[in-house]
Amino acid sequence: MNVALANGFQAFSLLHGLTFFVGVVGIAALVWAGVIARRRGRDLLFTRWIASVGLVFWFAQQSYYVLVEQNWADSLPLHVCDLAGLVGPLALLLRWRTLRTTLHFWALGLTIWGLLTPALTDGPEHLRYWLFWISHCAVIFYAGYDCIVNRYRPFAKDCGMACLITMAYVALLLPFNLANEGWNYAYLGDVQLDAATPLDLLPDWPWRIIGLQAAGVVVLVLVWLPWGVGRKLRRRPES
Repeated sequence: MNVALANGFQAFSLLHGLTFFVGVVGIAALVWAGVIARRRGRDLLFTRWIASVGLVFWFAQQSYYVLVEQNWADSLPLHVCDLAGLVGPLALLLRWRTLRTTLHFWALGLTIWGLLTPALTDGPEHLRYWLFWISHCAVIFYAGYDCIVNRYRPFAKDCGMACLITMAYVALLLPFNLANEGWNYAYLGDVQLDAATPLDLLPDWPWRIIGLQAAGVVVLVLVWLPWGVGRKLRRRPES
């Protein structure tokens, strides 16, 4: 491997583009495998299999962070993307509407930014690089699978529920960041990231907390908007 590709990671670099492309291809391939399984009447078995693999991966990943890295400011499974990695398999297994809604909006509204503008500096020579990309791609896969194979469709009330759940998550997590210097879970702490992200466009802390919540609501509404517009267009009478 070229040294430039194996030494660190930078957003919008060649390595980022290649990794993103491979991730998208992998997500599409697995979703297509689910479509084929559905056509053959084996979608339930396939869903249980991928959800089980996802749960094993999630617990293995979090065990590594907690037991090996032991960086309490960053290793606990408290980020949205970490929690979504657990919500995803559970949503596919249990089919609870609240879990499916949380997965859909967190994946397509929040986790996707981890792929587009990753706050990552470790390259392929580090295990964290692989865990980061596999876990983020897995969350997007779960949401895509639930939409395409399991036919999940969000309504306006689901968007409202997702916003409420996200605000509750912020309210519960904020005290942990404030009580522990250097903690930046959900990017709510007074911590400067090593990598450039859209968060740099928000006001300085503590106003960044309000800006982050406002931006989050806007993004979640934008995730729902195509579904809402599509329903309006289908209901429009022909002239």
